[in-house]
Amino acid sequence: MSRTAVSSEKSKLRKTGNGADTSTDEIPVAQSIDELNTLLRKTGPAVDNERFWQTVRAQFALRSDSGNLYTNNGTIGIQPHLVLQSQLDVIRRSEVDPWSPWPSYCPSPQEARPKLAALLNVDASEIAFTRNSTESMNIVAIGLVLDPKDEILTTTHEHHGGWSCWQNRNEQFGNPIRKMDLYDPPQDEDELVRLFEAAIRPETKVLSFCHVTCSTTWRYPVAKICAMARQRGIITVVDGAQSVGMIPVDIREIGSDFYVSSTHKWLFTPKGTGFLHIRQDMQDRMRGGYFTHGALHTAGRFENHASQSPAPLVGFAMAVDFHQAIGTTLIEERGATMAGYLKKGLAAIPGVKLWTPMAPNLSAAMVSFSIPGMSSGDIGTPLRQRYKIDSRGLHEGGYHGLRLSCAIHNSYEEMNKVLEAITEIADKRC
Repeated sequence: MSRTAVSSEKSKLRKTGNGADTSTDEIPVAQSIDELNTLLRKTGPAVDNERFWQTVRAQFALRSDSGNLYTNNGTIGIQPHLVLQSQLDVIRRSEVDPWSPWPSYCPSPQEARPKLAALLNVDASEIAFTRNSTESMNIVAIGLVLDPKDEILTTTHEHHGGWSCWQNRNEQFGNPIRKMDLYDPPQDEDELVRLFEAAIRPETKVLSFCHVTCSTTWRYPVAKICAMARQRGIITVVDGAQSVGMIPVDIREIGSDFYVSSTHKWLFTPKGTGFLHIRQDMQDRMRGGYFTHGALHTAGRFENHASQSPAPLVGFAMAVDFHQAIGTTLIEERGATMAGYLKKGLAAIPGVKLWTPMAPNLSAAMVSFSIPGMSSGDIGTPLRQRYKIDSRGLHEGGYHGLRLSCAIHNSYEEMNKVLEAITEIADKRC
């Protein structure tokens, strides 16, 4: 959508003093997935229809009258009302009325696994629910059967949770670790595949990398990288913390041996929920687990099935339903279009350097940038304190700058406010 088209559409909407849309005040909050589907249908076609996305925004518990902008979904997401309320209802019911039948308006916690498996196109037995990507990565790093001389190859773009687990592996079992240097934005997918291929050595047995990097927010051609690695007998571990819920993730098509995610970011599941996918033919290569409820030969053995609250998995199932009601394709297009709008605006600001590729197939719904001579705090602190915009600083791989998220609850009005703020910060250098 062009800037002119966005401005024209937005001029029809009532605004507050800070430029944020308030038309969501008039939109009902759905009390069920069926009601959500009805509300979305009433808005008409979703493409270039801001009213559709205003309806989506109205379904989130995030306050719209605080004057604050949340552009940090890449760190942690915000739950829709349906997801939040389903958990609260279950928690209250389990304490006040524990003998009553399961409420019909909430999914059962047992529904979370098949719903997630369908979303990812995998078998339910290949999924373990965890608290986040970091926990999942640690399970793989410690449990994977390797020879002490087998090398783990990773990159300079990994989140701390995505490489410290391998550092622990090195300390525990002696496996060497090596990081690829990836500092310049890629120009095409094949260039990235060649860089990974060139870094492989005879001793390399594990390739661990992100689907979408947490720092520069590059989107790797993971299926091509996994296919290349498989031809060389190399195990692939994909950190999808920034992908599931943001872009389509078909793990069977990707072909990874292990895939992890923090679904509380972009799939809007409850805080402290994520998953570990273990490919069926890799199950016997893993050691450890809880070995409860007959899960000895499935990924489920890495879950603790002892007594605990069903609320997180109830919320998880509801979050998948919420995502499916909107549709992965629409969500991907919305994030890519808004991020493209933001990238073009940032690139036009004197002194701003973009780290995120312009190409949609090499990027997603996040944008990273820096201002030479300014640290992450130099940019992020005034952005938060002066302009009330929440972002995330870049620290991995020697980068200094900011990362901004374009989630489905964000708007073009908010992106315009971000651009105005960054323009002033870059100009005044304070």
